[in-house]
Amino acid sequence: MSALSRIQRALFNGGIALSLTATLALAGESAANLIAAGIPANCAPFAAKVSASEGNFGTSNQFGCLGAFQFCPGTFERYYSGSAQSFLNDPRAQVAAWTKYESDEWSKAERNGLTSLVGQQVCHGGRCATIDQSSILFACQFGCGKGGKLANYAASGDCNARNVKDGNLVSVCSYMIKGAGYDASCFTGGTSTACPPTPSGPGDYPTSIGIAANPPSASDASVVVGPMDV
Repeated sequence: MSALSRIQRALFNGGIALSLTATLALAGESAANLIAAGIPANCAPFAAKVSASEGNFGTSNQFGCLGAFQFCPGTFERYYSGSAQSFLNDPRAQVAAWTKYESDEWSKAERNGLTSLVGQQVCHGGRCATIDQSSILFACQFGCGKGGKLANYAASGDCNARNVKDGNLVSVCSYMIKGAGYDASCFTGGTSTACPPTPSGPGDYPTSIGIAANPPSASDASVVVGPMDV
């Protein structure tokens, strides 16, 4: 084998390994694994939905974001006092930190008037859903701050406005729709407002009713937010 051939083969094999690593990183933790780590069973489908677009208990990325819910530097230190490695090795610590984080995000959404969206209808990309608690929390991945994408949508009601989209031009409305229909009462402290959405095609059912939802596409597996969004 020539030197050039060896280099090409190494690059090819490396590309396969990288692709498989990326796929595994986005696989997320199952509801069963999350329950074993301390998530109440009724909220485990929602937790698994979030984890599916984040990572696994042992996942870390090039930005230093860690675990099944990708706690990044700054946020990580606010919710965990140990080392990064001890966090990665402790699923219960990850679940406890994320539960507190989600509760804090819900409180922030309430302070900023974003929970007023609950009960409204949102349509985007040919799909519609009734906004509920899980919609709001799932969309809070874009930030629940006053100048964030969700706040901009609450002000305008326009899913196609540029200021409700992230750096990949993914609309916060797509996350509200994907996040609808789950029990998030463990994080909101209230009665679940989950209302399973009307299916519009195969795979459009949330895991909470027994049929796995579509995994995130490459275009919206990651949310790009700016400093003013959170």
